[in-house]
Amino acid sequence: YNIPKLFILISYLILGFSFYLILFLLIFNIISSVYNSFGKTFTLSEYKQGIISICITSILVIYGYYHSHDTINKYYTITLNKDINKPFRIVALADIHIGSDMSAKRLAKEVDKINELKPDLVIISGDIIDYAVKDYTHSHKEALKKLKSTYGVFAVTGNHEFYSNEINDIIREFKESNMIVLRDEVSYINDLGIYILGRDSLRYTNSDGSERSSIKELQPLVDKNKPIIIIDHIPKNIYDGKYINADIQISGHTHDGQIFPINLIVRQMYPISTGMLKSDNFHFFVTSGLGLWGPPMRIGTDSEILVIDVNK
Repeated sequence: YNIPKLFILISYLILGFSFYLILFLLIFNIISSVYNSFGKTFTLSEYKQGIISICITSILVIYGYYHSHDTINKYYTITLNKDINKPFRIVALADIHIGSDMSAKRLAKEVDKINELKPDLVIISGDIIDYAVKDYTHSHKEALKKLKSTYGVFAVTGNHEFYSNEINDIIREFKESNMIVLRDEVSYINDLGIYILGRDSLRYTNSDGSERSSIKELQPLVDKNKPIIIIDHIPKNIYDGKYINADIQISGHTHDGQIFPINLIVRQMYPISTGMLKSDNFHFFVTSGLGLWGPPMRIGTDSEILVIDVNK
């Protein structure tokens, strides 16, 4: 559907505004009920409650919008329990959501920031587009073409890549942007002595995984004694990575809940919703993402790029 982008933006902002306005009015209602239960009267009038709620909500929405465009770099340094030929740097991102709130101008700036980090590997863990291939404009394509890394830009699909039933066209566009797209496939980087296993995305969070190859089917593609990096959009569990003796997994999808207090709920849904979880020698990374879905706001979460330095 050719719905004007400005209309979509305003609609999502209204949605975010309504969410917080209702939340604050509910809080006032709870406070008033507590007062009543003790036989007292909450002296703040409903009119003043409404004005205060509108003012606080407006401040939060404005802050959330600008904060969502203020990308931070998160740095990690890890040492693997296996031999690598030499140290290397991974720059990882996910959930760009082109077609939502990611303009080509902003994407170009983010690409410049990534290039300044001098990555050996750039990894994009899915949801590059928000819905349709038409949103992946020439300008977006040219911006991503400028990504520079020593050994390439590796990408996997996310659940959003499948929503428009244009997956083949979408993959073709990504490849034309110089991405190495892995769908239940492996790439071996001889210079580093590492495997990169890119998994086809689960189509939805609660999927049973039947739409993609199982980890048992993929195991013969790698040597378990060599370093293995898994790219998998949805961070469903740590068991697949440990099954093949992987060293690193990089995922996205969660957005870390994007806004408070939804982030508190999301943090209960996954082994980790942002940051790094280390289990034995397995380093499980989840990024809260670069872009957004729904209301263009971040409150209590960050838009981020991961910088992972891997040592011998």
